[in-house]
Amino acid sequence: MIKRILFIGLLMFAFLLPVAAEEAPAKLHIYVFYSETCIHCAAQEVFLEELGEEDPTLEFHRYEVIENEANRELMKKVGDLIGAPIKTVPFVLIGRYRISGFTEGITDQTILDAIADTKENPVRDLVGEMLGIVKPGTGTVDYTGGSTVTLPFFGTVDMATVSIPLVAIVLGILDGFNPCAMWTLLFLIGMLFRMEDRKKMWILGGAFLITSAAMYFLFMLSWLNITVFFGSIAYVRYAIGAVAIAGGIFNFRSFLKTPDDGCEVVDDDKRKKLKKKVLSISNQPVFYLAILGIMGLALSVNFIELLCSAGFPVIFTQILALQNLNAFQYVGYLLLYILFFLLDDLLVFFIAMKTMTLTGISTKYGKWSHLVGGIIMVLIGLLMILKPAWLQLNFY
Repeated sequence: MIKRILFIGLLMFAFLLPVAAEEAPAKLHIYVFYSETCIHCAAQEVFLEELGEEDPTLEFHRYEVIENEANRELMKKVGDLIGAPIKTVPFVLIGRYRISGFTEGITDQTILDAIADTKENPVRDLVGEMLGIVKPGTGTVDYTGGSTVTLPFFGTVDMATVSIPLVAIVLGILDGFNPCAMWTLLFLIGMLFRMEDRKKMWILGGAFLITSAAMYFLFMLSWLNITVFFGSIAYVRYAIGAVAIAGGIFNFRSFLKTPDDGCEVVDDDKRKKLKKKVLSISNQPVFYLAILGIMGLALSVNFIELLCSAGFPVIFTQILALQNLNAFQYVGYLLLYILFFLLDDLLVFFIAMKTMTLTGISTKYGKWSHLVGGIIMVLIGLLMILKPAWLQLNFY
């Protein structure tokens, strides 16, 4: 009887003991700024919904910023808090990682990597504290998001602000060393030397260069619109990567097969036709018709030049499309590319007009530019297919 009483007493005591509840896994708060009218935002939302279903520890906080003024103000405050203004959507903040834009096969993996790293190395959630979602913590957060890289001699460089201008300058210069267009410009300048009126010489030469720049800009802008619109489709990126590799191989072939001037597109027959056009324009008695003729010549020559450049403009616009910039930034980088694309032509033209002597870029430079350009195009093409995140300036 006593044993039964003791057993019942112990059993009741066991029920009274506090039982440690199993702790729920910590939530990872992810902040998403988007627009209802943005196709990249819609593609990202599909991915995030699938991600949320697979991982219940993720808690998404979504803020539509086009129709909702309060959310726009919040986006500005968050940008100030993390020290990097948010200029485009979609924008995702995961721990210390700030991720702009969405491209299938690129950004989705970037988001997964950011989530994995933040879970393994938690940081203070300053945005959550500001919104009252989490309790105040301690410490500081470096919101670099993997956008910095250490380079020899240069130290730590913010690739988000440096790489695109650098790419524009390098590809623009390589595209500019085009033996097809340089040959036409040199012949045009030679014909202009026959004119006695220096002012008309400046106007005709300037018309040729301005028309060339305008045509190139419009072509690149049109192609950029296509790549931005279809930028979230992986097959488009694969196709452009294949074009880049093919263009690089074409450049290698040009380097090996054209020892003289590096230009395969303009053969002797085409050169004779271009010479006749330049001669007829320079001898045109009506100056306004001469200007129109020069502009027409520039259009035809630059159409040939697009074939001769073998894909540099297409590659650069694809790299731009991966960045998900705003309209002004897109146009600014295109203009920077065009400036350096025309740099060698401008130098040759201005030196010739000032000294009245014809000094061209040696054909060896055009030939070797095929080799350098071919290497770069093949590398960029491979990156587009195998490591596209590197072209989006995400190195983690």
